[in-house]
Amino acid sequence: MRNDKNKHNIRSVKSRREKPVINILSRDYLVMQPLIKWLRDIAPRYASGALLDFGCGNKPYYQFFETRVDKYIGVDVEQNENNSVDHVINSNAPLPFSDNSVNTVLSTQVLEHTSEPDDYIKEISRVLKPGGHFILTCPGSYMLHEEPNDYFRYTEYGLKHLLKKNNLDVIRIDTAGGAWRLMGQIFLNHKTFGKKIKIPILTGLLFYSYIIFTNIFFALFDNLNNNKLDPANYMVISRKID
Repeated sequence: MRNDKNKHNIRSVKSRREKPVINILSRDYLVMQPLIKWLRDIAPRYASGALLDFGCGNKPYYQFFETRVDKYIGVDVEQNENNSVDHVINSNAPLPFSDNSVNTVLSTQVLEHTSEPDDYIKEISRVLKPGGHFILTCPGSYMLHEEPNDYFRYTEYGLKHLLKKNNLDVIRIDTAGGAWRLMGQIFLNHKTFGKKIKIPILTGLLFYSYIIFTNIFFALFDNLNNNKLDPANYMVISRKID
């Protein structure tokens, strides 16, 4: 799943989040803090029965769902260091489950790394039971990452279109941060990955000062004036039509 010819092209397990931990010193606090909060507080309400984590990586969100489901099944293209991926699949292989066999599918920050998103969602719809829920998060806007396997950014209407054509009805769609959080994240990404002028000791102190100030300032302004037309991430709950 590492070139354009592959069907799902899920990103490498090694590059994915280990734990759902975010703090004010994190470079990605502005975009990930509201997303993780949503995955902890909102998404588990829609989980039940057998849950399939498609592109599970290191299963960082298992703890949010373990008490809500009977079974938590991880699928990815590589085994992780903890050997906790339950099914390792080839890039062009269908999911190793029969039609209408799982109650819930979880996909977190994977869709932008799939070269054929329609095929990816079609396969999810196939294995979901009628009435089952698909829990999806993906970026609306974010820097290039995990290149070259970074293919798309989405809008609310693009997501609704992909889901509807694959027999999935959107129940709710939320945004993780608006324009203020996004502007702050762009600034921090630039400070992290842009050309640096290094001054020993001072450089490190300034960098962490930038992170703390930017995270606090832009999160505060986003709360005061949230522009949902320019979100960092989308979080979607959809239901397979009976």
